[in-house]
Amino acid sequence: MDNRKKLLIASFLTLVAAGVGFATRGAAGSAWAEMGISQTAFGGIMGAGFVGFGVVILVGGFIVELLGYKPVMLLSVVLHIVSAIMLFLAPSLYEGWLADLGQEDATNKVISLLTASVFIFSICNGLYEAVINPLVGQLYPENQTHYLNILHAGWPGGMALGGLLAACFQNKDAWIAEVPWEIALSSYSLVLIVILLMSLKENFPETVTSKSNMSVAVLFSCFASIPFLVLIVIHGMIGYMELGVDSWQTRLMEGLVENSVTVLIYTSILMFILRFFAGPIAHKLNPIGLLLASSVIAVLGLFWLSMDTTSVLVIFAAATLYSLGKAFLWPTMLAVAGERYPQSGAVAMSALGAAGMLTVGLGATTMIGAQQSNEMTKHLQDTAPEVATEYVLDKTSSFLGYSYSEIDPVKQQDALDNEDNVNHTAILNSYNHGSRQALRLTAIVPVLMGVGFLALLLYYKSQGGYKVITLSGGDEDSDDYPTEQSSTEAAAQDESPAEDAVTEDAPPVEETTAEQETSTEEPSEGDGEE
Repeated sequence: MDNRKKLLIASFLTLVAAGVGFATRGAAGSAWAEMGISQTAFGGIMGAGFVGFGVVILVGGFIVELLGYKPVMLLSVVLHIVSAIMLFLAPSLYEGWLADLGQEDATNKVISLLTASVFIFSICNGLYEAVINPLVGQLYPENQTHYLNILHAGWPGGMALGGLLAACFQNKDAWIAEVPWEIALSSYSLVLIVILLMSLKENFPETVTSKSNMSVAVLFSCFASIPFLVLIVIHGMIGYMELGVDSWQTRLMEGLVENSVTVLIYTSILMFILRFFAGPIAHKLNPIGLLLASSVIAVLGLFWLSMDTTSVLVIFAAATLYSLGKAFLWPTMLAVAGERYPQSGAVAMSALGAAGMLTVGLGATTMIGAQQSNEMTKHLQDTAPEVATEYVLDKTSSFLGYSYSEIDPVKQQDALDNEDNVNHTAILNSYNHGSRQALRLTAIVPVLMGVGFLALLLYYKSQGGYKVITLSGGDEDSDDYPTEQSSTEAAAQDESPAEDAVTEDAPPVEETTAEQETSTEEPSEGDGEE
């Protein structure tokens, strides 16, 4: 196995580790509710898993250009281990706080601890992304859309693995046996050992910009392009829809499917498979066309998931459609950044990742939780007012201008878990209603995404079609990573520079249209699919 395949695998495993941690954390809602953690607080903790990511990846591209790929990768592994240790210690510390301080203070302290752990987790994930996206784009310049989608198959692959761990060992309806939640949530640390060993052993290439000695101004030139700014806004919406819903998927499906994590497992496996086929699809539609089609399908999938049904088959069919819609969005957006703004190296990809993660961390997870709580409360007040009097909290909260009411989380979880509870049916029906409505309200996001992609599609058409920009005169033929110039690249050498190459200091660029790309020859056997 050659060096670049090993680096692709190590990069792939970083997303597997992140996916395992994400899935097991998403299934911890019931266990955390027993510590007095409300729906909104749960959403806030989950949101911390994106805020740190967004902040770090915002500057992560520059950090990678400054320090190089390998040091940043190793730092990320260390942070991952610290996060796992904090999770593992959380329940023991909570019991001590409960005995010394009482319920309210103990709950507040454990919320702070879990938030800090998840925040550190997100920081290392941001550093991972700042490394692996430009690294894989640099390793496989001949087909970035294809290999970045393969790379990001690691995320749903990790979620599927984490979902299986959650289904087998988390919560009262575990398939095999319930284990302490902190063990399940820190299980991703096993993957870190493999990543650490591979990263220490392998040689990493220099970054594209460090090899070409480009100025800092060129590195940030992507921000002078209006289409790139549009991509940033759209990627924020992608983060809201994809990761915001993923954060809540297990929790929202608890009353609809016997073991709700099975929906997460199924959709993750489906996305894992689909992402291996993004390259051929993108070559037929072009990347912007693929993104537009994905947005339309995601809208239909979310609306279908929000329908009032008790049929498990219908739920899984709707989840299938939604997965098809969201599967290609994130990695294809990164590929567009790499293809259109190669002079910006890791910075362009990091900017998109930051927009997606900050939107999720600062808005999506808490907003979806608030919407679910509010819709559940209104339904309970309409259908069982006497139960609502006992369960609904007196205070009204607000998030980003959205006012909402909540149900006491401890009482709610007790009613959901115990069928003998006289209020079980009323609480369950309202919980399911709130979950569906939260998904329906989220469906407006991919509608707006579709409008943005349509505008970009029309823009690129007015410019003669979507074009791939390549840096010329660099070290593409270096000894470490030999690549053959395809026939389409050779044919494109007489093309004019693209409108998005905005600085005079940038290296010369070459363009190939999306239509020409469909005839690109496959890489040689040594460069093929894993």
